[in-house]
Amino acid sequence: MSALQLRVDGDRRRPRGFRLTSRVFWDLAVWMVGLGIAVGLVFPPFATGLGVPAQYADRPVFRAACLVAGFLVGGLSYTLCRCLVGGRLAVLSTHLHSVAQTISHASRTGDWSQSTSQRITVDSDDQLGETARAFNSLLDALEAGEHFRSLVRNASDVITVVDTAGTVTYQTPSVGWVLGYPPGTLIGTDVHDLVHPEDVRGFREHLGRVAAGEPPATWPAARMRHRNGSWRWTDTAARNLLDDPAVSGIVLTTRDTSDRKELEDQLRVQAFHDPLTGLPNRALFMERLRAAEERERVTGTPSAVLFLDLDNLKTVNDNLGHDGGDALLRVVAQRVGGCLRPEDTLARLAGDEFAVLMSGARSGELAPLVAERVLAALAQPVHVADRAVRASVSMGIATSATCAASGLGLLRAADIAMYVAKSSGKGRYETFQPSHHAAHLERERLLADLYQALDRQELVLHYQPIVDLASATTSGYEALVRWQHPTHGLVPPARFIALAEDSGLIVPIGRWVLREATRQAAAWQRPDGSGPRMSVNVSVRQFQHPSLVGDVAEALDRSGLDPRRLTLEITESLLVQDAAATTGKLEEVKDLGVRLALDDFGTGYSSLGYLRRFPIDVLKIDKSFVDGVATSPEDHAVIGAIVQLGQTLGLDLVAEGIETADELAALRGLGVGYGQGYHLGRPLPAAAHEEAVHQKAVHEEAVHQEAVHEEAVATGAERRRPHSPGAALRAAPVPRTTRQDVPAASPH
Repeated sequence: MSALQLRVDGDRRRPRGFRLTSRVFWDLAVWMVGLGIAVGLVFPPFATGLGVPAQYADRPVFRAACLVAGFLVGGLSYTLCRCLVGGRLAVLSTHLHSVAQTISHASRTGDWSQSTSQRITVDSDDQLGETARAFNSLLDALEAGEHFRSLVRNASDVITVVDTAGTVTYQTPSVGWVLGYPPGTLIGTDVHDLVHPEDVRGFREHLGRVAAGEPPATWPAARMRHRNGSWRWTDTAARNLLDDPAVSGIVLTTRDTSDRKELEDQLRVQAFHDPLTGLPNRALFMERLRAAEERERVTGTPSAVLFLDLDNLKTVNDNLGHDGGDALLRVVAQRVGGCLRPEDTLARLAGDEFAVLMSGARSGELAPLVAERVLAALAQPVHVADRAVRASVSMGIATSATCAASGLGLLRAADIAMYVAKSSGKGRYETFQPSHHAAHLERERLLADLYQALDRQELVLHYQPIVDLASATTSGYEALVRWQHPTHGLVPPARFIALAEDSGLIVPIGRWVLREATRQAAAWQRPDGSGPRMSVNVSVRQFQHPSLVGDVAEALDRSGLDPRRLTLEITESLLVQDAAATTGKLEEVKDLGVRLALDDFGTGYSSLGYLRRFPIDVLKIDKSFVDGVATSPEDHAVIGAIVQLGQTLGLDLVAEGIETADELAALRGLGVGYGQGYHLGRPLPAAAHEEAVHQKAVHEEAVHQEAVHEEAVATGAERRRPHSPGAALRAAPVPRTTRQDVPAASPH
């Protein structure tokens, strides 16, 4: 309660009778009447000086008359003064009383909106005028204070004054719309009762430090109880004003930050979670991984990471659209999450990449068990758009123990192990070993060299003959790229083609192969346009590149090769992707006059439907069937069926990987038209084939000459046999001619 309020209440309790104003006018009356009587007493002697006869001035009646006159003059002066001055004091007193009442009310309720009154008109420069000016100045000060009090009352922040124990002694009305409590209802309560139990300890500690005189500090966010029972996030700033007599407490400024907190949580979810699956994203996973690595460094707690990569997401996207791929990712996230412990972290790192972080003493031995459970969970078909899809994944496992020797991070090591698993057949997991790191470094070095291989002209083409099995003659060649590495020597395709595919280098490499192969085929082309055909492999990534048709047309134009002599070999996996786009591009290639071959037929996605739908000219029978054609009745039957299919559809058949004479004989017996393999000819540079052709031609010419010579010798010997029919003729003398036998010359 304020000092002003106490004073006003005290004035109300004081007995009515002798008030300040009455005291002033009593004094005024005494002094004015007394002055009049004094004048009446001294007036008779003064009157003689004015000429009044002494006998009259000394009379008692005259003296009494002077006293009465002085008394009446004093009384009239008092009456006039009281009327004039009292009226003005009454106005001032009324205004003061009104202001005192409103201030008293505002002090009790906190409502200062009616705390001012009308100004007093200043109409003189005397003390009353000065009093009126002082009163008006007081009203000006009150109104100025009301401006700031109004700002405080209507501020969105709640201003609370508490004592050192936390008891509320004052609170602004804004507590109503922030926390729902009517103004004044929380006065006398403990402010800590409003704070959430999980936050009250920190709140109490900060309040204690401020009460002890420490400088104000940033307080942590705390939840405060709303009147409806909900919790609102707030920020509170504190200032120690215990030594300020006008406050005598600790001022808490509390702001409702629930909306900001909700927005921060939403932004955090967006920044650290994958919107498709709701899983933590790479940023949050890396944050937790760094925390796990720091925990291992400090406490020795080991960790393990599983790196998962879907093997068939692109196929699902191509077949079912990206909505189907998204549905598959959500199911994979759900199934993988069901195989983990609550304390494990599953995150989606990128499009089809997931990672699992496991911490704890047994994380290393539990990681392979989790991988087994994941493979088992994903073995069940996933129904996407009314179609059953199998979500195959390749996984790499890295543990703290295996990474310690190599110096790699867990995620990097798990990524390397995943690549080993994917390269070894997919749909499996591999645990990281230091040898994997060495192989990976070698792969990275090889990839770095591959980026420069084209510029350095280190790539070369070898050509494997494609033989007509009926005539045993070479009908064409398949161009196979090789890498003549400056230090590693001749690098086979198995070591660098996958690198080229992953890095995208397969597109410029494929473009170079097209140009070089068509150039060589044009060099072998005869003047009449005939000659061996040239087959060139086109990878899926190269086929999907927008420049493929233009690259083929440019290669044909630059080389001058008859388009009918070029065959592009594509794989079956290409045909199961976007059928409309694939068909359109295949038709564009066919419009150039180029033939199309389906490589590795009989494996993967073989379907009679796309043989009818796509413009295929050649089927290449996969080596896996050729290997057993002479020994396996099943493979023999499969190739026989393929032959019948090819004959029905008018397709040429080429058997790949013929390595024995028995396989060759069996394929001829089944009616396979063409074949290639080490038994028929190894891939060699163009010069080696030209030399072989030249040597064959020389050999055939020598054989021919020898045959002619032997025939001539045989004919001569027959003529010289003594008992032959011509012996008598040979023994008879040569007939002589005479001049008479010579016809005469015709006359000129």
